[in-house]
Amino acid sequence: MLNASSDFIQALKIPHKVLSIKLEIYDSQMNYLKEITTDTTSDIGYLSVNNSNPIRRSFSIKLNNKDGNYLFGQDNLIWLDKRIRLSTGLRLRDGTTEYVQQGIFVLTEPSDSHDLDGKYTTINAVDKAFFLTDKRGKFINEQTIEVGAKITDAIRIIASHVGETMFNFDEIPTIENVVPYELTYSSTDNRWSAIQELAKLIKCSVYYDVYGYLRLKRVDLNELNSYPSVWTFTMGDNFYAGNTRKMDDGELYNDIVVLGGRSDVAVSRYRLTVDETNPLWTDHPYSIQKIGINTYFHNNGSPDPLLFEDSECKWRAKFELMKSLGYTESVSMNIAPHFLLDADDIIEAYDQENNIEGKYIINSLNIPLSPQKMTLDIQKQVKVIENWDFII
Repeated sequence: MLNASSDFIQALKIPHKVLSIKLEIYDSQMNYLKEITTDTTSDIGYLSVNNSNPIRRSFSIKLNNKDGNYLFGQDNLIWLDKRIRLSTGLRLRDGTTEYVQQGIFVLTEPSDSHDLDGKYTTINAVDKAFFLTDKRGKFINEQTIEVGAKITDAIRIIASHVGETMFNFDEIPTIENVVPYELTYSSTDNRWSAIQELAKLIKCSVYYDVYGYLRLKRVDLNELNSYPSVWTFTMGDNFYAGNTRKMDDGELYNDIVVLGGRSDVAVSRYRLTVDETNPLWTDHPYSIQKIGINTYFHNNGSPDPLLFEDSECKWRAKFELMKSLGYTESVSMNIAPHFLLDADDIIEAYDQENNIEGKYIINSLNIPLSPQKMTLDIQKQVKVIENWDFII
């Protein structure tokens, strides 16, 4: 959850909020140019936050351009070389306004309109992952990361090639923070995909935070209940306006195949199947007899260079089945505007009539930049087995 004072949190809980939007415009080197607080229109738009997209935070905002101050052009205030700091503010009990920063953005695709309703400029903005994705994030020269290199250092090096200097990384255990096999990237690859691949090796999500830092965060859905929640929503309170709950079985597997070896030829192998012909899985709700066979091939079916013995492959198969044998419960919630929540936050939600109960992780949210309801997409993993020692 984003940082704010207790007075801001109290103002957030008031049904009728007085919301303010502040845009601070900077040049490409983050030299301050101008603040905009009064020319936003009533149909402002949304700030979108989604933890599954490379560009995690984006927004579109409409400005009143009656005086022509916001016409886009290469020598104007509104142009592609500009950066924007977006903040949302609430009026406090003492009459002052407190602002909370919502991100550092790159200005893209501005547009001007002139019709019978007046003159307007629309600003579209995305976070700094923009420079690491698609055509802007392509590797110019082939880059190889050697076995044994420190993963966090490799991420910093890849990002630094587009000028990034701001990093905020969680502490990673030394034994895990090592590149397990040689990685080579060329002009067909982009830097964000490489960074994400490295982040997955250390069980991290990677994104740009609201302060403009490249953030590396340890997140494990299987340990959801160990994380503290930042907010509680209960059906009937001032914030909660309803939900839709559904099952997502896209990551449900009951058959795991693991190969080991350093070449295309496997030297070790193990297959673990939830099959009721094996007494271990008698009458299991996710057996292949009940729901059909759904196979997961570890390492995309190629031999894993870290595994040499069948026993090592067996351990990896147990680990993968532990993650996969269960379904994900997804919930779309309608709530009052909440300007402090972020993707990957843990919240609690309770609606007994729709079987909503416990801790959930936020996947995405659309924050209105005007006082109206917003949508929150959350999920939790429903696990079937907690102790896997029975598979000997």
